[in-house]
Amino acid sequence: MNIVNLNADIIPGQGAAGFQLGVHLTQVRSIFERVTRWDSKRQALRDAVAQCDGWLMAPATSSNDGRQGQSFYYRRGAVELHFDEHGTLSTIAVFDGYAGALFGKIHVGDELAGVTEFCDVMFDEDEDMHYPRDSAIAGLGFGAEFEALEKAPSQRIFAIYLFNRPAAT
Repeated sequence: MNIVNLNADIIPGQGAAGFQLGVHLTQVRSIFERVTRWDSKRQALRDAVAQCDGWLMAPATSSNDGRQGQSFYYRRGAVELHFDEHGTLSTIAVFDGYAGALFGKIHVGDELAGVTEFCDVMFDEDEDMHYPRDSAIAGLGFGAEFEALEKAPSQRIFAIYLFNRPAAT
């Protein structure tokens, strides 16, 4: 767990990219030795992530979505790690540039409909996220189009999220 693995399997409830959900920041601190600290006065976070090939850290006070704790972005945003206010890795998100698979078959860029081979998917309009229906698989979410799979059956996955705690569904 001392290097990022862009080919690692995505395992709900466990981890991805060489990181385990629930690990404390102090246990992986060495991987962030050469981190660039994001400066909100210089550029938007999205732009900074898109330009950073290594690690970029967004301090807790600058998180865009109201979460507390630090966020780290790797390889132009292929991997995002969010540590909660206690320093625990609570979310791992993978985006374009990540080659690992979920269930040995599902990748970022694949059609969301492919997930239905493993579980039904529901769209949460409040969070603009797709989740396994009826908590079939806890702590897993998908970024795709902002509408139900039934309305847009050919939509593609732009992100796969793993949560330390099951997301509200």
